[in-house]
Amino acid sequence: MMFIELFVPRGSVAPEGIRHMAERLGDVAALTEGEEMHDGWRRVMESLTQVVVHEPRMWAVERRALDPGAAPRYVVRFHVPAPWRKAMSPNLVAYATKVLSEVETDRERPYREPVVQVQVVGVTEGSLGLYGEPVDSERLVELIGEPYRQDLAEGRAVRDPLCGVIVPLNDDTVTLEWEGTTHGFCCSGCREEFLRKKDKEAACS
Repeated sequence: MMFIELFVPRGSVAPEGIRHMAERLGDVAALTEGEEMHDGWRRVMESLTQVVVHEPRMWAVERRALDPGAAPRYVVRFHVPAPWRKAMSPNLVAYATKVLSEVETDRERPYREPVVQVQVVGVTEGSLGLYGEPVDSERLVELIGEPYRQDLAEGRAVRDPLCGVIVPLNDDTVTLEWEGTTHGFCCSGCREEFLRKKDKEAACS
């Protein structure tokens, strides 16, 4: 689901700090904290999320190489399916900055100085590969809902009307009653977007 790269100048952060940042950046549950989200979505995201740390020998800012021992700078690059990039960007930028601030002596430095740069890169449809073949966002949606396909056929699950993910109907599912129909959603973000679209349709009619 996400490929995450963390760039830190070599030797500027202790190994335990590097490990902390890598593990926290890949923590899908923490990244989506505060948002109702279907458990199947989280599990698939966790299984497809990978974090790689780069420690380049050379790092230059304002045309000058950073001095050894200088306070660290960071670049985090999230690679996500292109159709999801815009919606995911605010949460990813905020979360990455928070995680990196946790290894700083002065935790406010990333909010005061431009030492953390977060890039959210959209992976073009068809250029992500899994199982030996290209996978687009529609196929990813199928993978997320795969465990509940039989439940859908037997009426114990519904398809998210916004993103198409199959979600089971249980106490943990984000739902909405709309014009006599119970809709299930993979996350609260999809429910809110569904409501926005319905309100817009009503205003235009």
